[in-house]
Amino acid sequence: MPTDSLVADIQSELKKWSVNTRVYGSLYVGIRSCLIIASALVATRDSLSTSVAPFLSGWVPILALLVTILTAIDTWMKPRDKWRGFMEDRDALDDLRLRVESAATPAMDALRTEFASLRKRHREKNVY
Repeated sequence: MPTDSLVADIQSELKKWSVNTRVYGSLYVGIRSCLIIASALVATRDSLSTSVAPFLSGWVPILALLVTILTAIDTWMKPRDKWRGFMEDRDALDDLRLRVESAATPAMDALRTEFASLRKRHREKNVY
């Protein structure tokens, strides 16, 4: 039945987009957390040597480099935007899957076209 093929394609894409939603969400939180912590330590470099953790003052040049690298990666990857895009597209695709599973055969061509359009939009918006 042609519906089975479309459902299988949608479910395959849905699984990939769901995984990537988690990946970009983790990257976003991880990069931002590292940036906040490393930036704070770099900003307090003068007071670190007299703090309860003076060993951290030796790490300041490495942390400053880490902040620079992570900022560049964050700017290039735009993980927050990608995370949001993957979530929106994943939800739209799941809605389409539900409609395909309950649709009558004559409506399949329109749903197949909508799937192709959603996939194209997703690739243009979220994939490098």
